[in-house]
Amino acid sequence: MPALTDPLAPLLLAIAAPLLWGWRWRRPTWQVLVLGVGSWAAVSWLTLLPAGPSLRQSYGLLVVLDLLVVAAALVVRPRRWRQRLADRALGRPLLAVVAPALLCAVALGWRGVIMEFPSDGFVYYATYFGSDLLETVRLDPLRYSAPANWFFTAASYLFGFPEALEPERASLLAALNTFLVMLASCQLSLRLTSKVALCWLTALLFLLGMGHQNFSFFHQIALNGTLPGLALVLAAATPVLGLLQRPGWPGGHQLGQATAVLVVGGYFAYHAHGVTAFLTGNLLIAAAAASLVLWPSRQRLLVSAAGAGLILLALNRLPWHPRLESFYAWPETMRFVHDYRVLGHRFFYFWPSLPVATWEPVFLVALAFSGVCLWLWRSWRQPPGAVLALALLAPLVLLEWWAPFANDLVFKLIEPDSAYRLVWTSLFWISIPAMAWALDQRWRLNSQGRPSRARGVLMATMAGLIAVLAFPLEIRGRPNAFVSKVPHLLTPLEEVRQADGVTIEPILGPLRELCEREPLLKGRTLLSDPYVGAVVGTRQCLAPVAARDITKLAASSVESGQYPGLRRALGSPAALRTWLDGNRVDLVVLREAYTPYVSRIAQASNHWQPDLVASYADLSLNSLTTAQLERVGFRLVRREQGMRIYLKTRAGPR
Repeated sequence: MPALTDPLAPLLLAIAAPLLWGWRWRRPTWQVLVLGVGSWAAVSWLTLLPAGPSLRQSYGLLVVLDLLVVAAALVVRPRRWRQRLADRALGRPLLAVVAPALLCAVALGWRGVIMEFPSDGFVYYATYFGSDLLETVRLDPLRYSAPANWFFTAASYLFGFPEALEPERASLLAALNTFLVMLASCQLSLRLTSKVALCWLTALLFLLGMGHQNFSFFHQIALNGTLPGLALVLAAATPVLGLLQRPGWPGGHQLGQATAVLVVGGYFAYHAHGVTAFLTGNLLIAAAAASLVLWPSRQRLLVSAAGAGLILLALNRLPWHPRLESFYAWPETMRFVHDYRVLGHRFFYFWPSLPVATWEPVFLVALAFSGVCLWLWRSWRQPPGAVLALALLAPLVLLEWWAPFANDLVFKLIEPDSAYRLVWTSLFWISIPAMAWALDQRWRLNSQGRPSRARGVLMATMAGLIAVLAFPLEIRGRPNAFVSKVPHLLTPLEEVRQADGVTIEPILGPLRELCEREPLLKGRTLLSDPYVGAVVGTRQCLAPVAARDITKLAASSVESGQYPGLRRALGSPAALRTWLDGNRVDLVVLREAYTPYVSRIAQASNHWQPDLVASYADLSLNSLTTAQLERVGFRLVRREQGMRIYLKTRAGPR
């Protein structure tokens, strides 16, 4: 236990410093989040400056600053600090904001996050945290790039990931990400609705609705850089949305300051995950449109329309993303992207065909609520401006998927298979409670105390949405389009031991010893099955011939796509030697046996072959014998953990 807790001092300090600062000097939650999460992004940004400090030096500076903040909060005028703790006004935000965020984080940390090959969570576990990122990562000042972002370097700093990541530490990281995004979401919900119960509903909708296809938040998203990016954007957007709640024009100065906070926060968040750039852009568009409705201005309308037209024209001149064409090789049942032609111009649109799009219910309900809010807008007695902005987000996402020119934002600026992530930019987990609250307020006033049929429909819709998200339904033995993610919570972590990398990690030590003893191995390749290759790939000196490849997930496509020609080469020593030399293989790792394993997640999602890991036993490389390898210049150098390691001799027989 000490080995786990000792390196976590930076984590405790990074959480305590902004919280103490906020509570001690009565700062709003959004400022606490901007200080806490934004400081991790700012630290990485410092390293981009000419002759800037290294990441390790920057995080060292952050430790010093956090210590000063904690000291100031605890030492300066302690009497005021005691008064702050006794303030009864703290109870409401604690119950509405901190309590749901903390409960969800503790639950996920206690349960643990599942990392199963070949899911994205497995990649974060086995690859991105597999080296000292504070020394090796080089950040790009303009573009988001998967391993080169501040989320992974911050995790390396906060949790101390020098070589490998224990599952317990992965669960703590997932819990921290959950806490951050829940804190940001619930504080915004409380700010817009002032309802404690709606903050808890916000947390519930996030947990049930967030995820990719049939993968739950607990399986993939909790270890993703999206969450701290979302938390930062939501916190930075709070001032703008707060100004929209005012009855009168707040003035250009205040609006400019609030917009600057969102733009700067969005810039930093973009380097945690690229989709946050769309969230920032969509929030700016929705806020600008809402402000024109609330405070009409011909001049601002003309400027906004001209700016939007110029952006769309510029996007129209960009080439389509090169990966668009590759989608036409996918089966129709699995394709995300489709196209149509109008007046000879080709337009693309997006809607998943897979019958497992679990975000569809929340997005469709958000669209329905948006339509009702926009339809009733003119009859509102006290129009809530921020709710109008949130009501515009879901239709805007639909435009970005379907409308000509507008969907250039998706299909020219990001990879097409990432288009589903735009549903997150509708902020359905916040917009649905906020719009439901606004509609309820309107119908309550209009009903003059009498029960309203519209209010009954509203309550039934919310209850139905939660039921669809929470309870799995099957039609003729197959899951329907609205597949609940709740069963994922029931999957025991011990069940996925055969596919989470833990059984492979023990050979990392011997492989590193070989690398140290044989300097010529650096830059050469390792022959193993893709699962072994994915676990050890970036944490020793050899590059794997095959690793995780989402375009070759089935065992048959792995054989032909990642080991082309190997099956034929097994026929003769000369052919096998030629194949190994052509692939620069200097090390071979073979498993003695493959434990039968069937993935529940793969069965539910149809995203990969359920028995994929066990099916690797049938790959041609597993028919290699010690005698065959010796004939082509390899010798058995180690046998442990159910694996055989063969090293190429420098003067092998010919």
